[in-house]
Amino acid sequence: MIFKNIKLIDKDFNVKKDMYVRTEGAFITYVGDKAPENASGEEIYDGNNKLLMPSFYNTHCHVPMTYLRGYGEGLPLQRWLNEKIFPFEDKLDGEAVYWSTKLGALELIASGSASISDMYFFIGDMARALDECGMKANICHGISSFDPEQKLSELKGYKDTVELDKLIKSGAFGGEKGSGKGSRIMVDMGLHAEYTSTEGLVRQVAEAAGKLGMDVHTHISETVSEHAECKQRHNGMTPVKYFNECGLFKNVVKAAHCVYIEPEDMDIMKAAGAYAIHNPSSNLKLGSGIAPVKTFMEKGLNVGIGTDGASSNNNLNMMEEIHMAAMIARGSTLDANAVSDAAMLKAASLTGALSQGRADCGRIEEGCRADLIVIDLDRPHLRPDYDTSANVVFSAQSSDIVLNMIDGKVVYKNGEYLTIDKEKVIAETEAHFDKILAQL
Repeated sequence: MIFKNIKLIDKDFNVKKDMYVRTEGAFITYVGDKAPENASGEEIYDGNNKLLMPSFYNTHCHVPMTYLRGYGEGLPLQRWLNEKIFPFEDKLDGEAVYWSTKLGALELIASGSASISDMYFFIGDMARALDECGMKANICHGISSFDPEQKLSELKGYKDTVELDKLIKSGAFGGEKGSGKGSRIMVDMGLHAEYTSTEGLVRQVAEAAGKLGMDVHTHISETVSEHAECKQRHNGMTPVKYFNECGLFKNVVKAAHCVYIEPEDMDIMKAAGAYAIHNPSSNLKLGSGIAPVKTFMEKGLNVGIGTDGASSNNNLNMMEEIHMAAMIARGSTLDANAVSDAAMLKAASLTGALSQGRADCGRIEEGCRADLIVIDLDRPHLRPDYDTSANVVFSAQSSDIVLNMIDGKVVYKNGEYLTIDKEKVIAETEAHFDKILAQL
């Protein structure tokens, strides 16, 4: 495909007009202000009044929780989990997770995501569903145990992680056989949180991740009570300091929330090359607080953006998430430019891609993978087009996205899904939801 005469957000997150971009196979092979020679059979996409930008990387999600949208409203985190979420999840099986994952993919694709970093269970079923939808994902099982004698190797979550890793390395998801390099689906080592694990388990997870060459995905300091209770349990150590003492930060760590991390925590995370994943809508909805994203960025800490699950957001719309993140960063700091538009777009795309170990993704540059979305600028709320980046962050809606391309394949165009049977997915998820609800 050749995108012709299109406005784009370039590799440095600046806006350029009247550009040309060529994709061949999974990659971007040309970016320039002159038309490339048209090869026979190439589709020409007219970029008039359109914006081409990198797709989003939703770096903290629980996509099968689409089942739980609107379920458990009005409860704080711990009551929400223990009274509503955990009892429902006990009734799930792999088939239910497969269909709820596809339901989430419908929403993710339409709102501009190419990839997610997800923590749940039945991760093999999730991988199959997302791959069939044409999406990328880094998937982990949120491992937890309160048994101080628990051996990691005996936990189903760990066994499923190792099994999915072997499947990826077999080339099942488009990667190279033997290494899995270039796979659409990748697997991380998951640790649910400090408050759902023991020190022995954390140390085993840290060691296993290192041996298997996996990153670690976890929750850190989401609420004030979680943060304070960890310090009470561990001689004044915050979750970050405690995890660091257990060796977790010897691996690349993707830490969701980080609402209450302290200055020394930020230094530890920066030195370790960790990622703080900001989930503004979820943190506001559950009354958890506001992460100090301006401070993160000033310190040079890697910041990604995630929606969290549809049960605590209640959607998987990254377009809404970048808007929310920019707004609360400014409001909470009384700084009208606390986080620039370009920095927010970079966090949602390039930094997210890098957090997943996808160095050839997240930006419009020759040699990078063609993970691209097109926004229709010919909308009343996007006029005048004086400051395109500001319009994307503060004015644009997910309904303005008219094309989503992942690895050079168009998966969504003008409201139509090209890889998913929308009606079947909705019917299947509704049937599974009713069946589970009847058991509660």
